[in-house]
Amino acid sequence: MEINKAIILCAGFGKRVLPLTSSTPKPLLKVNQMPLIEYSILLLKELGVREIAVNVHYLKDKIISYLEDKHPQIKIFEEKVILDTGGALINAKSFFTEDYFFVLNSDTIWQKNYIPFIKSLIKKTTENSLLAGLLLAEKKNSFDPDLEPDFSLNNNLLVSKKEYIYTGFQVLNSKLLHNKTNEPFSVKEIWDDLINKKKITGEIFKNTFFHTTNINIYEMLKNKNITF
Repeated sequence: MEINKAIILCAGFGKRVLPLTSSTPKPLLKVNQMPLIEYSILLLKELGVREIAVNVHYLKDKIISYLEDKHPQIKIFEEKVILDTGGALINAKSFFTEDYFFVLNSDTIWQKNYIPFIKSLIKKTTENSLLAGLLLAEKKNSFDPDLEPDFSLNNNLLVSKKEYIYTGFQVLNSKLLHNKTNEPFSVKEIWDDLINKKKITGEIFKNTFFHTTNINIYEMLKNKNITF
């Protein structure tokens, strides 16, 4: 199944990467001379996504200026108050006119080696008529050894047991945004409800998971020869 729309989450304050983010929004910090947001954009283009959106709040003018210069086709949703990961989707729900869409965190360093696992996640989610799917990683494969697990899988359904780390990539059905008010809340509320309803799956990414967790990890990542 082709999925044509995606949103990259770019509104956060980046507090764990201070003082760098006092003047530069986290999505524009560079790893191997490329802004973090570019890894997300390249991944989506490789997946055949035709329409991309971002949400912005903190230092939004810098992100907007960057996108208008480099990617003027990307749709921007501004948040007057930060809406968290769930509220951001409700604020942008007019964009999600098809059944399924992608959501990416912009602080994961996405690479081509994610694509086979993402395609497997799409298949699991759509062919089983599930409402969401999360891409997970094994703790042993996390570049940041301090990242704690979030979920596990049981018969290909997501469960609350803490075994795998959430990578920051999800497939969601637009039905999940219906009848929700535009206010701050975490997308985890949606996931928890779907876990109870057995309507959410996951796929395990098997390679090294690079995530700009904090300033120490970021400084180490800058010394890695990471390419898309």
